[in-house]
Amino acid sequence: MLKKIKSFVSFFLIPALILSVFQAVDLHSVFADEPADSSQTSIYVNTEWPSYPSIYAEAGVLIDAASGTVLYEKNCHNQMYPASITKIMTTMLALEYGNLSDMVEFSHYSVYSLESGAAHVSMDQGELLSLNDCLYAIMLASANEVSNAVAEYIAKKQPEYEKRIAELDAAGQEYNESVVAIQVFADMMNSRAVQCGAQNTHFCNPNGLFDENHYTTCYDMAMITREAIKNDQFLKVESQLTYTLPTTNLKTETQPIANRHKMLFPLNAVYYDGILGGKTGYVDQSGNTLVTFARRNGMTLISVVMKSNSQNVYNDTKLLLDYGFNNFSLTNISQNETNFTPSNGSSIFSEDSSLIQISPDDYAVLPNSITLEQCSSNLTFSEENPDVFARLEYKLGDRTVGSATLIVNKEENNHFNFGPKIEEETKKEPADNEYITINLWVVLAVVVIILVLLVILYFLKTTRISRKRHRRNKRNKYR
Repeated sequence: MLKKIKSFVSFFLIPALILSVFQAVDLHSVFADEPADSSQTSIYVNTEWPSYPSIYAEAGVLIDAASGTVLYEKNCHNQMYPASITKIMTTMLALEYGNLSDMVEFSHYSVYSLESGAAHVSMDQGELLSLNDCLYAIMLASANEVSNAVAEYIAKKQPEYEKRIAELDAAGQEYNESVVAIQVFADMMNSRAVQCGAQNTHFCNPNGLFDENHYTTCYDMAMITREAIKNDQFLKVESQLTYTLPTTNLKTETQPIANRHKMLFPLNAVYYDGILGGKTGYVDQSGNTLVTFARRNGMTLISVVMKSNSQNVYNDTKLLLDYGFNNFSLTNISQNETNFTPSNGSSIFSEDSSLIQISPDDYAVLPNSITLEQCSSNLTFSEENPDVFARLEYKLGDRTVGSATLIVNKEENNHFNFGPKIEEETKKEPADNEYITINLWVVLAVVVIILVLLVILYFLKTTRISRKRHRRNKRNKYR
């Protein structure tokens, strides 16, 4: 019933939003003899997207972190093997479910299940390392045994792990606790990937070592990274150039490690100004994979390239990042929305008097020569979240460039004014030769109220008739 009511109200609010453009229309301005302001006339908009750079990698994508807008893509939805960029997801889950001061114990499986040549930091069975230290080993040194140990640590804290162990015990089946834990963690990875916006991803392990059923796409990894970098601790780990692993219960010497992402180092030839972090990856089947995120002029971009090689992977990344920073800029939607602004200059979503407001945290990313008012917008009502009224999606041609959430202004909810505020000192009687100002919001409000009352009366009448028929049929039944 609530959904029906909201749908009914939304049906009448659509024309309300359209008519709001004409809120408090002054008929004198409509029929005035003065020539129209040329700045209000339609102009030709060139929706051509900046030309793509040419990259060597088989697949690549560049997105804006704030809006999720895809600025560049090459086979970005093709399923490919990710290798160690998988560890971005592993680290994100560890930060979300773990405690950095907890000690992680290395099992026999986590250490000795690695294939020959896999990256590691020489941890041994029974060794203890804090989760905080583990994350640096994973993201900087790409340590595969550490990824396994962290996955086991996280999974064994979950009810799903206990459930599976209980089921195996009840069935009398033999099992390896570490293998069960890795499977549970892989399920967590896949579930979290979907929440991030991934569409074609399936993880089997926490480190990215080759498995034909372990795959993702450039787009999915960009969306996963977009979510991961919202965590300040993740950014702290990622930005570190070097780190020293401490002594442990089995080691008396510390171990220095260094970040494998070359673009982070100022003295390296491929250093990139504004870089925040990233993750390298390589197995024979995947070729070189690389995730990189950088920030310039208030805009954070995420680059993902897959199936490249060691000679081109960094150049591909530089080409994508330069393309983004040189051709696009970020626009705050709440500060620049004009499609729903009446001629009096006061937006129907203004912060001081509007019942519905645009979230101040939503952005669109646009070519430097384009403004938000040159984009088309589409309004979609929401029925899932009571605090989210609707969403505005912006397109430039056929490309989505951003979206904004319309939220209910709780402060104005109880005293919203249908129309502009009129200051006492500005009120005056209209002169004989002046035209009357019509407030269409008031007219629309009256119409909506009448229609709502008619619908309520219709439902009451229908219910009353239905009850009478029910009683009549019941009496006839026993005659």
